Amino acid sequence: MEPMIQIEHLTKTFGHFKAIDNISLDIPKGSFTTLLGPSGCGKTTLMRLIAGFNEPDSGNIYIEGTKVNGIPVYKRNTPLVFQDYALFPHMTVYENIAYGLKLKKIPKQETEARVASMLDMFGLQGMERRFPKEMSGGQQQRVAFARALVTGQNILLMDEPLSNLDAKMRIEVRNELRALQQKLGITAIFVTHDQDEALSISDQIAVFDKGRILQCGTPMDIYFKPMSPFVANFVGAANFVHGRVIGQEEQDLLVQCSDSVLKVSKDSHPFRVGDPVMLVIRPECISIAAQENGHEQRPNVKNGVIKSSSFQGSMVRYVVEADSMEWTVDDSNPSIYGFHQGMIQFELDKKKIHVLPAAAAH
Repeated sequence: MEPMIQIEHLTKTFGHFKAIDNISLDIPKGSFTTLLGPSGCGKTTLMRLIAGFNEPDSGNIYIEGTKVNGIPVYKRNTPLVFQDYALFPHMTVYENIAYGLKLKKIPKQETEARVASMLDMFGLQGMERRFPKEMSGGQQQRVAFARALVTGQNILLMDEPLSNLDAKMRIEVRNELRALQQKLGITAIFVTHDQDEALSISDQIAVFDKGRILQCGTPMDIYFKPMSPFVANFVGAANFVHGRVIGQEEQDLLVQCSDSVLKVSKDSHPFRVGDPVMLVIRPECISIAAQENGHEQRPNVKNGVIKSSSFQGSMVRYVVEADSMEWTVDDSNPSIYGFHQGMIQFELDKKKIHVLPAAAAH
């Protein structure tokens, strides 16, 4: 896809702290890109560099092929929505939304038409004369989005815009936001530390840590094909198992892990016999198997003892001790008759085991 924004070898330091460390990233036109990572990892700094609030120490930023280094904020056409909404408390909803049009000296009739369109788009009809303090957090956030989009920009930057909303409202507003972005075809960049949020609304996710992008890809790639233990552990839960490739069997790798051998679908894994590896296994890719007598009767079936369990609504998460380690196992079909207890057998889906070279663990 054609890039709307290109970031080339960007570096930014504050004193002795390197907030952005030689980052390169393409933001496709019309995409929803999420910058994901823990606090202090550099994602907000990158957003502010794109918007023009800060300038990089080195590297370049291009918007639609034009270098924007040194161009002031008001000339970049990159509106930024903040987590605290940043509405003018002394202005009504109408005045807040119309503010950017007023600065651009847009005629009154056109201003009224554009504001009316935004009010309709965000379900704010009838609230034109309200002040921010008279509105809920979700309504205020919708006003902030409307104000950012009313001038007709084709880029929208958002710095954790949903973090002040309750859980249910966050889901509602993020779904509305995603639908609106797709409808308008704008290029959106979204900063968050919420993994579920990133997975649910993004076309691509860039995972940050310590000023660098560790991996950039689709939500499915980030989740099921993480390139490092950090990415795997930050985006969801995972079991990490060290092993060594000891052979191949048709389309499977045979991996020696402690006292057992696991079968892993070879897929495109370029591993050879003798290679040390790390297996990444998501909890939902493990199923509790029907109890059988004796030890593991089938490949990838293990005996274990449940150490703890927690009910999470749509699933029960178990911690199971097996092979001298603790496994996280999710049962997506919990029974109203109670949890599993004591000894169980569980089975690993060979098609959903991701293999990393052992070096990636360091």
